[in-house]
Amino acid sequence: MPYKPLRGKDDFDEVFNKSIKRINSEHFKALILINSNEFRLGMILPKKNIKLAVHRNYLKRTIRNLSIDVFEETKVSLLIVSKKRVLDFKKDKLRREIKTLLLNLTKKLNEENNYIFN
Repeated sequence: MPYKPLRGKDDFDEVFNKSIKRINSEHFKALILINSNEFRLGMILPKKNIKLAVHRNYLKRTIRNLSIDVFEETKVSLLIVSKKRVLDFKKDKLRREIKTLLLNLTKKLNEENNYIFN
């Protein structure tokens, strides 16, 4: 597996409390923490914000695939949280939003942390 999932309250709390960068988009928030181990990924996509399980699963798959493409070789912990209810579920629009969010996050990290991404 190219990444290790964040598991348990302690892992999530660590990223929430010690994150070095937070970036927002219309529907999502990304928090990132540089760690010493490997790429770790966590997602919080509550039923309250995304009603259908089909949609939550699609978003999980999309986030997983896009974040692995971007962060696979890095040593960071990434947490993606849905901010508000997704009323108009358009796959292409949400995929572009997630991709833009991750690319903006890498750009900001490169500017501030001496280019940890190649």
